[in-house]
Amino acid sequence: MLCSLYRITPEQVEKLKAFPDAVGELVGLLAPPPKSSFLSKLFGKSAKQPPPSARRFEAIVETDTFELNQAWHILHFLFSGTNAEAPWPSGFLMSGGEEIGPDLGYGPIRLLVPEHSRAVAVFLEAQSFKLMDAAYVASKIEAAEIYWKASDDESERQQEVEELWSTVKEIHVFFEHTVQAGNGILVSIY
Repeated sequence: MLCSLYRITPEQVEKLKAFPDAVGELVGLLAPPPKSSFLSKLFGKSAKQPPPSARRFEAIVETDTFELNQAWHILHFLFSGTNAEAPWPSGFLMSGGEEIGPDLGYGPIRLLVPEHSRAVAVFLEAQSFKLMDAAYVASKIEAAEIYWKASDDESERQQEVEELWSTVKEIHVFFEHTVQAGNGILVSIY
């Protein structure tokens, strides 16, 4: 399972609320093309995708995307102490916000409006390397069945914590820029 964060403008938020089924267009996850029938295949006609002009959204640009990949699950655990949904805002990677549109992976994409994004930025500001280091216990991570292999070797463990802390600081900057612009966030686990 992977996780991506997408920064969206207030205008995109409003349009998305009007057309929630088009959320896949916005995050660049378009539905697969319709299947061709037997006769279409026999006569060389392919199924047609809707023309680009029929799309409601252009995909979010790379600069407004933060790819957490598989690190999202260990970060969720370190923030919340659980592998499941958790209270807001510590559980922001897995819960909270408003589900929007169809299930495009492991549940619908969740919308964090600007107020939610601000709450996450404040939460991330309160995090520290010391908190993360204390929460990073290999036996607890393994017992929680987190999609992450935590090392028992002290030097490897320290490197893992430092890399995760670097990611947390980057996520914080992403949320801070989002808040400063008055934007929202989409959280997609797929």
